[in-house]
Amino acid sequence: MEARTGARERWASLRDGGLFGRGRYGPLMRLAYLSICATFKDEAPYLPEWIEFHRRVGVEHFFLYDNLSTDGGREVLELWVRAGLVTLSDCSTPFKQGGQDRAYADALTRARGRTRWLAFVDLDEFLFSPGEVLLPDVLKDYEQHPGVVVNWQVYGSAGLTTRPDGLVIESFLTRARTQWVRNRRVKSIVDPTRALRPIGPHFFEYADGALAVTENYEPVRVIERRAWTLRIRRGLSQLPLIQTDPYAVRDSSVKRVSVGRLRLNHYAVRSRQEFEQKTARHGSARMAPRYFAYHDRNEVHDPALIEYASQVRARLIAAEAS
Repeated sequence: MEARTGARERWASLRDGGLFGRGRYGPLMRLAYLSICATFKDEAPYLPEWIEFHRRVGVEHFFLYDNLSTDGGREVLELWVRAGLVTLSDCSTPFKQGGQDRAYADALTRARGRTRWLAFVDLDEFLFSPGEVLLPDVLKDYEQHPGVVVNWQVYGSAGLTTRPDGLVIESFLTRARTQWVRNRRVKSIVDPTRALRPIGPHFFEYADGALAVTENYEPVRVIERRAWTLRIRRGLSQLPLIQTDPYAVRDSSVKRVSVGRLRLNHYAVRSRQEFEQKTARHGSARMAPRYFAYHDRNEVHDPALIEYASQVRARLIAAEAS
């Protein structure tokens, strides 16, 4: 405990040292305790809510990579870029050709020495700690580890066919059961000085063979799936009584889903209209009906983030007025 406290104090003293200067897209970030990296493509309507929610729960900086957007996302982000809260970069390689992995590797390089923790999540994922505890207050307990993985809680469409007027976090309030097989999927929060490279979008390789842990401090090993097992699982997933994940290429060695301290709400489909627009943008319309049906889970009413809605809306109004 003394070693972790000392590390936090040293990091705080460095963080108070000021700005690094100016970069291509505005002032470079101050030293932060927690930052997020994400790639996006034509997600302009969702960026403000996503940023201000994560600022509310303790994220201090964002490394964002624009994957050839055409909907004005860069203009939407200009306010946060000018304020030094967003480092905005281009990601011109399509995701299917490794664009996301390249962006994540670049973010690791940029983040080293600038942030204590770097979380890798998507624009349809909201990272938080249940009970309104700030994320930095939770992550301080994991500083001896190179990374922490966080389980999904997959939310469905709530029966909505068109995009609602409200925020994502107040519009989609029903999800899959906590232990549903797809909720075994994780995303990573890493120490950039110990993370070597991404292993797909969910896992990382760490220096000296170290392993990330779950929120319960369980070491996590990455299990690679063989192509033939993935084909079998995709077939089995269409049977109503079979619980299998037909989409995961890699698995966590820890099967039990735990979201008591860290949790990732994954709004995998949103409304049917929004999902169809997203799959059209990404050129994956062929798989859309099956993917939507699989992820449109609404068994549990769980408005876990609705208590943040008024605060996020107030932050958005203040941002627009600044």
